Parts: sequence; structure tokens; C-alpha cells
Amino acid sequence: MTFEEMIALTGFRGVGDGKKASGRGMLFGFPTEVVTIGKGLIFVCSVDTLVTAKQYKAIRRRLKQDERTKGKLTVTATIHKDASNTTGKFFSIMFNFGKEDPTQLYEQIMPLLEVILREEGVYPAVNCPICELTGGDSLATYGGRTTIVHMRCLQKRKDEQLETLELKKYSGGHFRGIIGGLIGGVVGAIPALFALYFFEYYVGVLFAIIPVGIYYGWKLFGGIMSRFTTVFAILYTIVVAVLVDLMHIWLVIRAEFPRWQITFAEMIELYFHPQAGEYLRRSSLMALLFSAIGIFVAWRLITRTDKHELADLETAIEQAIPISPEDR
Repeated sequence: MTFEEMIALTGFRGVGDGKKASGRGMLFGFPTEVVTIGKGLIFVCSVDTLVTAKQYKAIRRRLKQDERTKGKLTVTATIHKDASNTTGKFFSIMFNFGKEDPTQLYEQIMPLLEVILREEGVYPAVNCPICELTGGDSLATYGGRTTIVHMRCLQKRKDEQLETLELKKYSGGHFRGIIGGLIGGVVGAIPALFALYFFEYYVGVLFAIIPVGIYYGWKLFGGIMSRFTTVFAILYTIVVAVLVDLMHIWLVIRAEFPRWQITFAEMIELYFHPQAGEYLRRSSLMALLFSAIGIFVAWRLITRTDKHELADLETAIEQAIPISPEDR
């Protein structure tokens, strides 16, 4: 299905271009974004509360029982957190038209879906995610989802971001970020160290917490979020991962050989010894591998800068769609 066919079928307004093109509108009261996929469509609808497992199963069961929807409609319930840590609650609906007439199938299924969602207690998001009040006048992307917002709230959030950027330039800049990043990396390393010490497992996801901890430590301390933040997060993640491996070995040695009270500083010195530190360096290769996995998992987050957040707000304002009280 082409983008133009999707817009004609749904009546939504097209925004963006190329691979980022989508349609936005209200789907029986739900703030919704729709994209094409093969011969079908995916609708992502914002809800006021997280869809429960019970509701999810009931919706799927009722859709499967209807002859009109068998093999043609899939519903998934998802919770999403974006890089700004704004929780977006939504569910997605995937149409697979196949060889059937899209218009006819769409007209058959939509009334059924509307009734099922209402009877199962799934309701649309109606509050502006910024001020958490009703009465939004625009449809825009905020916090990783298309939702109802007040345009004044979006503009205010943009002005606050601009002000924050200016303040960061005169309040410690990268220095405050480095302090926060150092602390955040140590905190983020604790789960990986626990998994190593108690279970003897390297867990890639836990190593991903290290760069995440660095990022949020940097952010919480008010440092400028720039490309330097990304480089720092990568290098410090590698250092912390190696230190986690060394600390694990150090703790094991102290537990197994209580008379040999080697200090952690001595362990680090031993690591750099040409001959004696060879085993430690070989062991740290595993930590380096999993630090790389952790960086890969957290890449989308740690590469976000203050300019990215500002650009997201500017795009949201530019692509916002006015809505009337009747639409809500």
C-alpha cells in the first residue's frame, strides 16, 4: 500500500517525508499515527492507562472469533520509554489486507474494533503529557508517541529547553557532566558486578546499564549533552567494564585466599605487569566484548544530545495538527 493510498483510506493528515512519513489523526477518539507496511497498515494509538494482560487477551480473543478479522488483524499492547524517559502508553493494530479490497475490509473491521475497545475498557489518552490537563488543541508527537497536547505547552517546553542550553554554558558545562557521569557509571556497574560475583555470568543487558548510568548521571548533574558526552560514555564504559572484571577476580581471590589480603590498587598494578598480568588481561577481553554489546544496546540513548531534544520539540511544533473539541 502506498502512502497516498493510506491517507485516502484513513482520512488522516500526512506528515514527514521519505521513510519518516506517516499519517496522523483521531481514530474513534484515540490520538493515532499510522504507517504503511507491505500490503498493510500499522496504527499506533495512545491510551490513558497501560493496557493490561487481561484486556489484551480479551481483545485478541474477540477479534479472532469474528470471521471478518481472522488472519487479517493483529493487536499488540506495548509500553514504551523514549530517551527523555517520558512514558508513552499505547497499543498497536496491524492490518494485513493481502489480496482483499482495503476499503471494504477497513469499513468492516473498524466499527467492530471500536466496540471491542470500548467494552473492554480501553480508553484514549486525553491529557496533555506536559501539563497533564485536558483540553488539548493539537495532535503532536511528544515522548515517543502521537498524543493530544496544548500548543502553548509545547512552545513553553521548547523555550525551557533553549533556556536550559544557555544556562548550561555558564554553569559548569562539561565539568558537571563529567562528575555526574563518573558517579553514574559506578552505579550502573553494580548489577553487572553482582551477576558476575554471585552467578558467574556476563550479561550484555546488564553491561548496557553502565553507559545508561553514565548518560543519566551526566544529565542529572546538568552537564551539556553533546558529542563529547557520547565519546566519554563509550570510553568510560570500557574502563568501568574492565574494572568490574578486575573487581570480580579480586573479590574471588579474597574469598578463596583470606590470608592473601591483596588490595584492589595492587590488583590494578598487577593488571599492567608484563608477565603476571597476562591472565587478567585475557579475562578482561570478555568484559570488553560485553561492554561493546552494552554500548550497542544503549547507542540510541547515549548519542542523544541537547540539540536532539530541541530538534524533536521543533519538529513536534512544526508538524502539530490542530484539533477541535469534537475530535476529542
